[in-house]
Amino acid sequence: MPLKRIGWYSVLAVVLFCTPLLAMAQIQIQLPLPPGWPQFPDQPPPAPPERYADEPRGLLEVINDWEDQVSVTVWTNQRERIGEWVVSPGQINTFEEGGRRVKVRPHYKIKVGEDWGWVDVRQVGQFHNGAWYVRVRDVWRATHGARQRERTEVPDWRR
Repeated sequence: MPLKRIGWYSVLAVVLFCTPLLAMAQIQIQLPLPPGWPQFPDQPPPAPPERYADEPRGLLEVINDWEDQVSVTVWTNQRERIGEWVVSPGQINTFEEGGRRVKVRPHYKIKVGEDWGWVDVRQVGQFHNGAWYVRVRDVWRATHGARQRERTEVPDWRR
């Protein structure tokens, strides 16, 4: 076998060996959780109860761990719009509508932005001490998934 071919095969072997190591070494930048917020579990949430009235209801706290100002819209399970709010980067908001704090159930829908889809609060939030804690980045991940990775017009740092 010619030496030139052996050289190329060895370079290919090194690249194939190092690629998974580099992929695992990528650092994910996230804001630290504010004091009092629960840790978000890695496993999926348990199955919902048979009746909606048995589900926990609590205040909705949203942290904007995104770089831009975003709008958050919340609906009930019957698609009744509860309200829309604007959250600045790095801010934590507990929402009010008509002077009363908004309480949500896990099957209520939440949407961030205009072109993003909506998702159940239970899919992206953590219930702890009578409140649902939700991160904007988790809503984005749940509503975009793999289809966003295909879009070339969206810069990599926004995916």
